Amino acid sequence: MITLTEAQTWTAIVGMLTAIISMMSIVTFNFNRILRAEIGSVRTEVGAVRTEMRSGFKRLDERLDHLDRDVQALTRHVFGRPE
Repeated sequence: MITLTEAQTWTAIVGMLTAIISMMSIVTFNFNRILRAEIGSVRTEVGAVRTEMRSGFKRLDERLDHLDRDVQALTRHVFGRPE
């Protein structure tokens, strides 16, 4: 019968604990690396969407300015207000 006072038993216990802690460290390191990379790609995508939205809103604003000018011209024409 093997008791906990033998050196081989303690060596096996320490070896298993070392292996478990090493695996947990590797998994944690890789998870953090992957998470940072994904967050970086999300930031890039958000920046691209922001740029597209700004250009779209700029074009919409220009179109609304033209629409406002056209509505004013039609109003003057229909109601006969010279300006």
